[in-house]
Order: sequence, then structure tokens, then C-alpha cells
Amino acid sequence: GMHFSAVPFLLRRPSENIFMQYQPFWCEENIWHLAGQTEFTSSGWVVVISGAQGHVACWGQRAAAAADAAVLWDYHVVFAVPGTSREPGWQIWDLDCTAGHPLPASVWLDVTFPVPTMTKTAFQPRFACIPAAEYRRDFSTDRSHMRRADGGWQQPPPPWEPPLGTGALTVATAIARARRGLDVAALRAWLAAHTASG
Repeated sequence: GMHFSAVPFLLRRPSENIFMQYQPFWCEENIWHLAGQTEFTSSGWVVVISGAQGHVACWGQRAAAAADAAVLWDYHVVFAVPGTSREPGWQIWDLDCTAGHPLPASVWLDVTFPVPTMTKTAFQPRFACIPAAEYRRDFSTDRSHMRRADGGWQQPPPPWEPPLGTGALTVATAIARARRGLDVAALRAWLAAHTASG
């Protein structure tokens, strides 16, 4: 029979030119690299997600203990790409999503936040949408947020050098922007409005 094991995410790619860099638990850097792809930098948006008051509950994540379990992330970062004539509507690249990537935004929202109103308010998602070019230019990290008290790593770090932008955006300031950002309904409205304007 045919072997598809090596190609499942090639089938969902908008183009063969997308080069994926992925290190589990380092979404802010994975997405920094994705945002640097030439076809994405001018039109894409980095979406930083946090909880309304703390951790954010996300379903359909690779790191979940079970398929139907939520993961409580300190924050999460995904990438939003506006639709094309071939594939209208926003596409979300969530490299940690078990349903694949990219996904239509509405599908991704339903998979990742299936019961937003039933989730405790503190853990409900809040979103900050940052233009890809701004994220690429400004995001800087020393990775200290992933250090344990004894100086070791909470999770193995990526093999690449950390992004060192202007520093106008850090993990802490990105989380703060998300926490005072959009809820799910407002994000859906934002995506709809930005689709309408072309």
C-alpha cells in the first residue's frame, strides 16, 4: 500500500515553500520562525493567547494527558493567515493542535475552545493580534521564563538561537497584551471584519 506517514501535513500546506521549525513547548519561537516565511510576513498575524486571569485552557493539544483533556498553558501562540481566492477565510497555524494545521479559523476555535462559556472565567481565552512583521521585528527572549529555580530547563530548549528583536515585545509583555485583549466572540468579529476589508 501507499505510505502517507511522511506527508500528512504537506497535504494541508498552502504552498510547498513553508518551512516548519518546531520545538515542543516553545510556541512563541516556533511561530516567530513561521512568521518569517516570506509569503506570511506581510499579511499574517501572530495571535498570542492567555487566560483572562491566568492560565488558558486549550483542548486538542499534543501535550494533553488524554484526547479529551484540556492543557492549561501559561500562554499559547498561533499564526493567522488571511484567506486567498483559492482558500477563502482565515487559516490558523497551531503547531500543537492534534487536528492539524493550518485549519480554518472557525474549526480551530471550535476544537481548541469547545466550551468557552462553561470554562471558569479565569481560564477563558483572551487574544492579542500582532502583525507578523511587528512580531518579527520586536520579539526578544532570553528564555528565562523556561528556567527552573535550580537553573535547569523546564523543557528542552530549541536548537536554534533565541530571537533577539528590539525588545518592545517579550513573553511577559505579549501575555499582558493578550490578557487585556479580545475574547472568543470579539476575535471572531475581528477576523470577520479583517476578511471583509480584503
